Amino acid sequence: MTEPDESGARGLQSVERSFDIIEYLGQEDGATLSEAADDLGLAVSTAHIHLTTLVETGYVVKDDDVYRCSFEFLGTGGERRDGLALYQAAKPELDELQAETGEHTNVTVEERGYSVQLYKSESPHSIDDDASLGDHFYLHLTATGKAILAELSDERVAELLDRRGMPALTDDTITDEDVLYDELETIRERGYSINNGEHFPGVCAIGTAIASEPDGAIGAISISGPRSRITRERIEEELAPALLNKKNIIELKIRQFE
Repeated sequence: MTEPDESGARGLQSVERSFDIIEYLGQEDGATLSEAADDLGLAVSTAHIHLTTLVETGYVVKDDDVYRCSFEFLGTGGERRDGLALYQAAKPELDELQAETGEHTNVTVEERGYSVQLYKSESPHSIDDDASLGDHFYLHLTATGKAILAELSDERVAELLDRRGMPALTDDTITDEDVLYDELETIRERGYSINNGEHFPGVCAIGTAIASEPDGAIGAISISGPRSRITRERIEEELAPALLNKKNIIELKIRQFE
């Protein structure tokens, strides 16, 4: 007998189930058939159908009894990232900025109401939240996310906040919409945002949006490091001017690609 989600009428639910399994395998760094079925609340037969199909398509690999996501996702995501003018323009500039400041530098884009990390130039002398490439972050609690929000209308910001909410990850995370809107106005006036331990305890970052006509903000760049070094004085005297200079260079380079 066919499982309900395997019928033609429920085809989309079947696709969603496969992606639930992929996300689960990514989070768990692999699982056996019985583990996947138990954790996802699936019949073993249903989990087996999905996993077998994903193995056949190459998006999941099976090592002995353990299923894991394959590197197909790395190729797919990498091709998309490498084709972006933002990434091509930002990467060498962020490498240079990292060398100049001794802190990590990042570039992100907004996708589905999240900030997605495209690239991080890491300094051996700095620390941050240790996020991986492709990680998704809430916009309201990162420097790049707030920089992107500041480029949007209040109506669009409200739509994104309604969609994703404003969860707190630290005691310093902004969870009041009025406070966030006030901060976004400040960001618009000075040209850069600050995340002061709002995403990860002890880590501070400053960010600024990257704009491209006629698309508006297409992403954002940031400098991040320990709170003890990313002080208000250093931000104003060194880091913000350096970040805004790279913003201008990146935007000019992107125009050459258009």
